[in-house]
Amino acid sequence: MKMFVWFLLGCVPSVRAVDFIRQIQLIDGRTVVYDIPVSGTTGSILSKPLEGDGALFQLYAYQDESYDPFSLLDANVGTIANVNVSLDSHLVDVDLLGIHLDVLLGGSGDETETPERLDEVVVGTYLPSATVVLHSRDPYPVPRTRADQPFGMTLQLRHLALPDDPKGGIHQAELVRDFRLYHPELHAPYPDGSGQGSYADVFDFTANGDFSDSSIYQALPVARPSKASGEETFAARVALGSEGEMAVIGSATMQVWPVCEGRIEGVEEGVVYKTLPSEVRYVCDDLYPDSVTYAQIYAGSAALGASGKVVASSVVTFNTSSPQDAVMPIELEDLEADVLEQDGVYTIELLTVTPFFDREPERVAAVSFELDRTVEVRATLATTSH
Repeated sequence: MKMFVWFLLGCVPSVRAVDFIRQIQLIDGRTVVYDIPVSGTTGSILSKPLEGDGALFQLYAYQDESYDPFSLLDANVGTIANVNVSLDSHLVDVDLLGIHLDVLLGGSGDETETPERLDEVVVGTYLPSATVVLHSRDPYPVPRTRADQPFGMTLQLRHLALPDDPKGGIHQAELVRDFRLYHPELHAPYPDGSGQGSYADVFDFTANGDFSDSSIYQALPVARPSKASGEETFAARVALGSEGEMAVIGSATMQVWPVCEGRIEGVEEGVVYKTLPSEVRYVCDDLYPDSVTYAQIYAGSAALGASGKVVASSVVTFNTSSPQDAVMPIELEDLEADVLEQDGVYTIELLTVTPFFDREPERVAAVSFELDRTVEVRATLATTSH
């Protein structure tokens, strides 16, 4: 019996993109591919007939208007074509009636015109299902964390078959971990597809159940781990058919943002000032998307956990989707009649508050200086007589 699947579409609009859904399925031990063109950014389509054990559906977007989706079904060879598809490549090798064809999906063959896979789903009669959930201390709807902070994962596996099940089916799944580095200015994956790969660790599962790990740290391959910027994807996969093609049955992605850095300018460590320093400011890079950053001042040398007077001019708040930079003034003049009334040693501390550490302030930078406004007059008193 042939079956059909209705798909509801939701695509992110892209400039000059031509979208299509690729249907990959096994029929009598052979892999058959159909490309179904999609117009618009939302809607529904009817799949090609479902035959065999299962089918993989992938949503692609192109940046090439000249691309014309190649459909085996439209070429009237859907039932006799043997197609070997590499899911990581845009090259499809087709053996059709003994004739070898190389079908390059793209208008000019330029690698920059290859499609981007936006999503995929697997449909099958005895296909296992998996739910992967990633979570961190940040409650943002899109899972994200900071490069120095742990995150957690839960995996639910269902419908794995027992090895001796007379109905057959799939009795093993694997969990893989992939990564994509972000462009430092775009805060998104590199447009040319570079900076991505997979970690060596693969975890195999042969039983249904719920599995979790509450202390995972990002492992993005960068020179400074604290400045890592990118994403990690955990995907549960199963092998389909005699060729062992891997199909993703559940996945989740965690964004990783760098730890901020900052400095205080206009005042130097250990210097004695005769007048109140002016034009003091702080400069911060990579402030966490959900953060409040400010400067405080207190009497005495720098001390972690010290409570001081918040400098109102220095407060900056962000609630965005990517890291931010900031340059803010630290106006000390308004504090001269209050906190800075007496001469002595003072500390200016730069603090940031994020969803981590229960939103307790974290020190970014600090500088201590001495204020000595005493005016010394050196003179000699002399008398004369007439």
